[in-house]
Amino acid sequence: MTDEHAAWVLPLSALVCWVSCHAAFGLLKQARESAGWAAAIWLAATGAAAGAGIWSTHFIAMLGYEPPLAIGYDVGLTLASLGVAMATAFCAASLIRGAAGATAVVASGILLTAGIAAMHFTGMAGVRIPGRFVWDEALVAAALASGAVLTCAALFVFTRRPTRYPRAVAATLLASAIGTMHFVSMAAVQAVPDPSIAAPEGGLARGALAAGIAAVMLTTLAFSALSLFADRLRRANRTLASHGAALRVSEERLARALDAGSDGLWDWNVGTGQAWHSDRWLTMLGYEPGELESHVATWHQLVHPQDKPKALELLQAHFEGRSPVYECEHRLRRKDGSWGWVLARGKVVERDAQGLPQRIVGTHIDIEARKLAEQQIAHMARHDGLTGLTNRTCFYELLRSALQEIAHDGGTCAVMCLDLDRFKTVNDTVGHMAGDELLKRVAGRLAERMHPADTVARMGGDEFAVLVRSDPSDESLRRLARELISVVGKPFSFGGQAIEVGLSIGIARAPQHGLVETLLFSRADLALYQAKAEGRNCSRMFDAAMDEAMTRRRELERDLRTALADGGLELHYQPQVRASTCELLGFEALARWRHPARGLIPPGEFIPLAEETGLISALGEWVLRSACSDAARWTQPLKVAVNLSPREFQQDDLPERIFAILAETGLSPNRLEIEITETAIFADMSRALSILRRLKALGISIAMDDFGTGYASLATLQAFPFDKIKIDRSFVGQIETSPQAAVIVRAVLGLGRSLGIGVVAEGVETAGQMRFLVGEDCEELQGYLFGKPQPIESFADAIGGLKAADLSIRLVPARQAAARMAFAS
Repeated sequence: MTDEHAAWVLPLSALVCWVSCHAAFGLLKQARESAGWAAAIWLAATGAAAGAGIWSTHFIAMLGYEPPLAIGYDVGLTLASLGVAMATAFCAASLIRGAAGATAVVASGILLTAGIAAMHFTGMAGVRIPGRFVWDEALVAAALASGAVLTCAALFVFTRRPTRYPRAVAATLLASAIGTMHFVSMAAVQAVPDPSIAAPEGGLARGALAAGIAAVMLTTLAFSALSLFADRLRRANRTLASHGAALRVSEERLARALDAGSDGLWDWNVGTGQAWHSDRWLTMLGYEPGELESHVATWHQLVHPQDKPKALELLQAHFEGRSPVYECEHRLRRKDGSWGWVLARGKVVERDAQGLPQRIVGTHIDIEARKLAEQQIAHMARHDGLTGLTNRTCFYELLRSALQEIAHDGGTCAVMCLDLDRFKTVNDTVGHMAGDELLKRVAGRLAERMHPADTVARMGGDEFAVLVRSDPSDESLRRLARELISVVGKPFSFGGQAIEVGLSIGIARAPQHGLVETLLFSRADLALYQAKAEGRNCSRMFDAAMDEAMTRRRELERDLRTALADGGLELHYQPQVRASTCELLGFEALARWRHPARGLIPPGEFIPLAEETGLISALGEWVLRSACSDAARWTQPLKVAVNLSPREFQQDDLPERIFAILAETGLSPNRLEIEITETAIFADMSRALSILRRLKALGISIAMDDFGTGYASLATLQAFPFDKIKIDRSFVGQIETSPQAAVIVRAVLGLGRSLGIGVVAEGVETAGQMRFLVGEDCEELQGYLFGKPQPIESFADAIGGLKAADLSIRLVPARQAAARMAFAS
């Protein structure tokens, strides 16, 4: 039968089928989005559109069927096939509307497939020919299976919407299902002529069928138009609803913003003087609604007198067109009489024929919090965070301004540099928190003594400065310095513990000592340096000699740097002997500086300079490397002792650096002895203990130098792993003349024996001192009696293996006899 269809049948039936399916899915979408009677009506329309499309597709194809036999159509069965298609489509649409799950989709697809098949076979049953139809059951089954698969796929696309155009894709799949079922079923049927069956007479004529199909097609197009219109109407309603909801939300937000925001709205009629102010504008100033008169003059009365000229000037500039908007920060008087900062913004919205402003609207924004924050930031930028005093930056600005005024108008001022004495000890003993509290209390005492015209500032750490403008005469400055030293020197109480600090002050005056802030301050700092050098807790006025001393100091620092870089330093060695056997045990290495112009500079002069300028680390490393290098070349395995400064001991990698030097020079670690003082330990005791233990682990000996001069020596001995104690020369030098010194030395020797720590006596210069120490079982001795510090070449015989007694021939003649008696073995 497929060979007997006209060529125009396939495209026409496919077009009718696709349009009806698209309309049906549009109507089904309306049904899914509706409820009640509206949903039922949309479902009925869906069933009608889908059934009509299925029926029209079938009978359009039948109109194109031109068999060699006469053909007619039974009216009842033809109409029944249309009813079957519409009914099953309605049922499938109802099922998929109620539940869109996978099971409902499959069930709806099978139901709709069955309806399409029922319509087809009912319609074929209504076809009248002089013969009968013979069916191929396999092809019929294939038609049903393929139709079911495509129908279910169409419903899945429609419900799950996996593509951008789900409705069009679903219509295409459903049209394919209907067409496939029709044409595969037509291929499964064969018309067999039968002479016993008469040709059809009466029934539905082909023209009547064509008219019916046309009516059904028009109905389908109407449903399609209805679907399109409903969809557009729904979208329009949804858009309007969305815009309406957005408008309502915007109105609510605007109302809330006006109620809860910081903006006070105002609307002024410049011509009549009438004004409107929002409730927020009134409550912002503490007034109740309606409490103030609604007039522009009200604003004029509330503006701060200092701000009114600027506000009126900016307002007039906007009125004249010189400014696009009016914007001004000013203060308004509150109901309680206080002043509140606002940011006023406005714009002219109406002008008369001459261009004069008639109406201006705007806002007043409360900026009180911002102004307070700005003031706080400005205060922080100019004041010290800990003490609240003026900071360094602000102090220099004030000093610069004062000096410029003096240079221009005359007058005088003074700068006082203040530095706390013993403040580091406070930090080391009671902690940094107590140190901070001490600084705050010191700042309070200083501020209490200041004249209103004077300024006290914290420059950093425990350093303060005072700019004196009230009375910078010499006598007044000295009196003020004495008062400040006295008030700071009074004890401070922390947790029941009394702490005392001192105050050193340096003073410089302008214009006598300079009119440039950096120069004047540096000269006050020089005077402070002199005050500290002369015993601390005092004040000194700058004089020209201090400048000369500082110049010499800078030159000495420069020369010391050059000496370190060019090898201008040398090592001298002082012997250490065993008291009981007079055996030479080793040497202490001591740095010496032979200046090309000034000769030999004492260690007491250049060692403190190295500590103050930061050169001590480089100097200490040079001494250690040179001493180890020298000792590694000695024939005898004598020890070499090297002092470490507190600054060197603060380096965490000190053990590794020392070990690297030992490896570089080839000296055995057990021949190196490191001497440290209590000062090096107290900066950070836990770190110091860790460093000492790491040095001990390398095999290096540790000696405590200057024992007896510190205030926590016993506690230090208990906590730290020392191998030796060196009794300070100040005690050894008095054992023959001071019973107290002898008792102290005897006690230290007993302490060393009790703790199992060796004791070395420094500064032994007489045979009597040596006899006392030997009698008290002192183990090691060191001093001028055995030799002054000299280059190692002076001890060539000694390091070659001779005893210390043989070294006595190098002593001055006056001491030879005593030395020989002392060295007698």
